[in-house]
Amino acid sequence: MLEERIDNINVHTGEVASAAADFGQHDIVIRRSGTLNTELGGNIRLAATDCSAVIEVKSNAKGAEITAFDKKSSLIKEENSAAVCGMVCYKLRCKKETILKRLGFVFDKDIQGFIKSEKLLTDYDGLDFILCLDDGEELINGIYSYSKAFFIKRGLDNYELFLKPPFTKYFLMEINKVLTAPL
Repeated sequence: MLEERIDNINVHTGEVASAAADFGQHDIVIRRSGTLNTELGGNIRLAATDCSAVIEVKSNAKGAEITAFDKKSSLIKEENSAAVCGMVCYKLRCKKETILKRLGFVFDKDIQGFIKSEKLLTDYDGLDFILCLDDGEELINGIYSYSKAFFIKRGLDNYELFLKPPFTKYFLMEINKVLTAPL
């Protein structure tokens, strides 16, 4: 989808590493323009400094997997502060309410929707976005129902939450920004 919709993008699957650490295998690695293409046999081993973006894709994401990727993202950003790190989830195996709470949003029963927390503290420091395409419903206290789908991205001083489709449009806009940002 990325290669079909965004011009001049270098999309790979493979490992991201630095001199000090190996960050492991990633589903989508977007190589910075002008960097050496080390792809061999369909995979790449790329220095974190040569990444524009690192994206993890989960078919059924657990909260622990999101937390683990956030930690890995923070380490990648220590090597390359410009790298964008995000996650795409087809389904959530945890509660949307829990993930959004970790990102600074709480469910308000009066308006029956999510609002920014007064605390504005987040548990995630390394994630730039999460795209959740889960079309399931979630209940709070057996009363309040909402769709599990959302897109959330890092803003200037906190996260911005989008609860209405088209979620892939927001995702593609974020990736396009990565590619047009100055080095």
